[in-house]
Order: sequence, then structure tokens, then C-alpha cells
Amino acid sequence: HIRPLPRLPSRRYGCPVPTFSKIVAATDFSEDSSLALTYAQELALKFSAEIVLVHVDQPLAPVMMTPELGPAMDVGAMGRIAEEQRMLAQKELDKIAGKLREGGLKVKVQLKVGSPFMEILRTAQSENADLIVLGTHGRTGLAHVLMGSVAERVVQKSSCPVLTIRHPDRKFKHPLDK
Repeated sequence: HIRPLPRLPSRRYGCPVPTFSKIVAATDFSEDSSLALTYAQELALKFSAEIVLVHVDQPLAPVMMTPELGPAMDVGAMGRIAEEQRMLAQKELDKIAGKLREGGLKVKVQLKVGSPFMEILRTAQSENADLIVLGTHGRTGLAHVLMGSVAERVVQKSSCPVLTIRHPDRKFKHPLDK
């Protein structure tokens, strides 16, 4: 489903001037996403836009069970851990949103569960966002090697513009460099 491009006011020489009324800012509470959030904040102030602050909690991986060893962890314990993790994430989202509101911004908070890139895209679509802002690196680790980064997938699949922010401490290393 492709939505039509918004009509943009023209500038001289026919070049469009982008305007943003709703910005999805994705966070995993890492330093990189915090830096990206400062960009979302500045853009929201400049364009009087609303920020939709979204965090995606990934479901816990299922525990392998073997008859010899028994269950490594019971399902109830996993559920309690997941619920506690979501409560902590909600508390952190509310804290960030409070700071943004103190700065004069309109903020909506969304805590999602699932695949981060899919939930970020779903949020942008359901909110009819004009822009997605996120960091190029998160708290992933090995998952990046196995699946590619969330930012790469969001850029590839998004129907609206995506602004990715690379932390200045992350130096670019060309894949062919030794």
C-alpha cells in the first residue's frame, strides 16, 4: 500500500520545501538513539510538529527444553521478566516524553512489542508520519550481523522520509579495509 506524496509548498525554482507535522522518533534508550532524538526534537520545534516517541520491546526468545535437563526456565517466569522489562521501558519512555513536553513539544508515547523495524514502520503508517528519525546503531550486537540493522531496514521499506543519525564516535570502516 503506497500512500500519495504530500503536496509540498514550492520554493523559487520549483524546488519543494519539506514540512513536517508528525515525526516518529524511535528509541532503544541507547546513546545513539538519544542523539537521534535531539535531531527529532529540533525538527519538531522548527516545524511545530508532534513527536511520536516509539520503543519496540522484542519478545523473549523461547527457551529450549530437553527431557534430560528439564525446562531451563518456566513460562511463568519468562512472562514476569517480559512484563517487568516492558514496565521499565514504559517508565523510561514517560521520562523522555516529560522532558520533551517541558521543552514545549506535543508528544505521543507508544510502546510496541515485536520486530523493531516492522513496528517502527507500522507506527509511522498508522500515525501518518511525515518523517522517521532514528540512530544508525542500537543496542543490538550479534543481531546486526545476522539480520542487518533496524535502521537499514527502515530506510529500505519506509514510505516516508527517514533521517538516520550516526553517532560521531562511530567511525566508518570500509568493508574492504583491513
